[in-house]
Parts: sequence; C-alpha cells; structure tokens
Amino acid sequence: MQALFAWKISPIAARTTMLGAFLTRVSLVCCLLLTVCPMLGRAEEPTRTERFIYNCDAGNLFVSQPPPMQPEDIYGEIDAIAEAGVTTFSMCPNVGMVMNFRSKHARMLGDEEDAAIRTQIETEGAKKSGNARAALNLRSLVDAGHDPLALVLDRAKQKNMEVFLSFRVNEVHGVEKPETFSHQLILSKFWHNHPEWHVGKQGDTLSHLHLDILGPRTNPIVGKWLAGGLDFAIPEVRQRRLDQLRECCERYNIDGLELDFQRFPVFFKYGEEGKHLQTMTEWMRKVRAMTREVGEKRGRPILLSARILARPEQNLGIGLDPMTWAKEGLLDLVIVSHYLHNNFPLPIKEYRQLLPDDMPLYASIEVEREADKYRSIAGQLYDEGVDGILMFNFFTSREQGRKPQFELLKELGKRETIQPVVPDTARGQN
Repeated sequence: MQALFAWKISPIAARTTMLGAFLTRVSLVCCLLLTVCPMLGRAEEPTRTERFIYNCDAGNLFVSQPPPMQPEDIYGEIDAIAEAGVTTFSMCPNVGMVMNFRSKHARMLGDEEDAAIRTQIETEGAKKSGNARAALNLRSLVDAGHDPLALVLDRAKQKNMEVFLSFRVNEVHGVEKPETFSHQLILSKFWHNHPEWHVGKQGDTLSHLHLDILGPRTNPIVGKWLAGGLDFAIPEVRQRRLDQLRECCERYNIDGLELDFQRFPVFFKYGEEGKHLQTMTEWMRKVRAMTREVGEKRGRPILLSARILARPEQNLGIGLDPMTWAKEGLLDLVIVSHYLHNNFPLPIKEYRQLLPDDMPLYASIEVEREADKYRSIAGQLYDEGVDGILMFNFFTSREQGRKPQFELLKELGKRETIQPVVPDTARGQN
C-alpha cells in the first residue's frame, strides 16, 4: 500500500514541493490507519479469486492406518487431492472439542490422565479404525518428533495448494452421551466443568429454525447435540475460542483461517439469539484484529473466511450477521453451505446482492453418492455466479466402504471441465 501511494505522489512532489510534502503526509496517515484499524475495509484480497477448496476434518487422515503411523502414510491422500486440481486445502484442527496437536488450550486426542482410558485406547486402536486409532497415530507421530497438523499443512504447501485452517466454532459431537468411551475422547474438560455455560440441556425442544437448518434428512441425534453447545453470550466462552484461534494462527504457516459456523449452528440459548447479533459481531472484530496482528508480525496477511448457513435469514436467526461482517471488512471470503445435505439450490444470487460486489463468494457441496449429482450441483452453482466451490466431507465415502472419487474432483474445479449429466431417462435405456 505504501509503495502504491509513493508511486502516485512522486510526480506531483517533483513539480510542487509544498503540495508533494502535504500529500506524502496524507499517504502516511492513510497507510497507518489501514495498518492499525481492522475496520477500514478488506486489504487482504483485492479481487474475487477463483478457488476449488477441499475441506478435511481433523481426524480422517489418522483413523484408518494401523499404528504406528509414519508421515508418508499421510502424504498419499494429500498428493491425490492436489493432483485433482484443488487450489485450497482447508484442514480442521479440532477433533470434536480436542485437538490433533498438543495445544496450550485443549488436550490432544488421546492425551488422557485416566490410566483405564489409556489402556482402552491401546486396545481399541489396535483393533479397528476410529478415534482410538487416531489417538494412537497422533501420539506415535508426536513421539517421533513431529507435529501431526504441521505435517499435513506443510505437505499441502509443498504441493502448491493454498492452506487454510477450518476451525469448527462450536463442536457438539457426542454431547448426548458424554460417558460413552468414544465420546469421552473428544469432549473437553472446559465443557464438562461448565454445564452452566451450555446453551441448554438434554431434552430441550428444538426450535423450528433449527429444524429448518438441519433439514429433513439429518439424523435426529444432531438435534439432541445442539443444546449441549457452549453459549457465546458468556465472555469466557468467547475468549477461550479466541485464544485457540490465536494459537493456531501463530503456530502454523497458513494462508487463511476459516470459521465454520455450520459446525454446529448454535451459539446462544434458544430464543435469545436476536439480542446477541452485536455480541457475535464484536467477537468477529476481535478475531479480525487478531489475524491482522499475527499477519503483520509475520509479514504476510492471514485471510479470514466464514462458512455460513444456507439462507441469509438462518444466519440472523441464530445470532450471526455475516452481511455486516463483510461490509465492515471483517471477512475476506464467504462460503455458503447446507448442513450436511444438499436439500435445495443455495440462493447464490440473493447472497450476491446482499454482499459487497468485490466479496469472493463460494458454495459448499455436501456429500453425495452419485457422481452426476455432484456434477449437477456444481454446474448450477457455477451458473449462479459463485467464485468457486468447497467440497465438504468428500472423504466420508470410506465409511460406506468406498474410496473417495478423486478422479471426479478433476472435473468439479471449473465449469468447463464438468462432464455432461446423463438424464435419468437415458440411464433407464441402458
């Protein structure tokens, strides 16, 4: 920015010394304001960049390989993702409420004090894939001197992908039965120690808004999870999350930070969300100030992204105001998403009208079984004017015994490479 101002000013200064001096002072003041004030617009990304984003949850790279895991066991999948044309690799650091690295603010998955739980991790992790096996693999990597999350991020960088951390802002997996072994592994002490800071309690009636957000195909168990979310009306809750985000930004060589508000779409007590719109916006200002501070210290900005809900009114209904965040310059990009299922076409044109013209807008595609379904959804989104697509939970086909369709990814990154969708009538004739 300073170079830009200097280039504009120097010809004038050569002709008029007084005017040149004045303009030089103005330029310095403007540059200072842009540096110290996070509220003066987006400075990180001047154009609407096209992206093809792959979201990778915190555990899937570690759950299958029999322990002890080696770094090379991770690299193959990351390489396949890069070879498929993915531009941006977005990796989660939080496995439920715990981490896939040794954090100052939460334990790493498997770092348990109870000897009986540690023994059960050893037993189950040796037998089958899952959180116990992931815990053993994370521990083996750490014991060998590695940071598991850094291994993933660095490999993605080596493969020329842009790297984001995707932090799930309010994780609630497993809160309905906290005594279950697999759930014990992913629930935090902070959550256990502060039941008074939960949004609600088990058995609370799910609001009509949340039923609409989750959609008709989501397992009802998710509705039971939501009441166990942490209440962001509590200052200590907001500060804890900010501390965790700062640690991630300071520790890892990332290009951006994504806040995943769809995991999970609850932040305040039911019925009180509307009065906390400003609460969440103020928290977002603090997050933005933090990413700018860290970016300035390292000499390279950290982009800030939000993965938000499918409809604009759904965001406002749960206490989020991403349109205001975008207009205030608190975000560099926005990703619109369903909760888990592609239940209807995302209203891209409506979002485009509500967001600043220069705000990059992306859309998330949830898991589908059929390749043509992916093609159809991606084509519609490109036609609606998105700047790119995020693939969410694409790897979960393994849970049904099927390998991820990495060959299909090679089509979906651009509108012109998507193969034609075969009509249902044509399929029936074959």
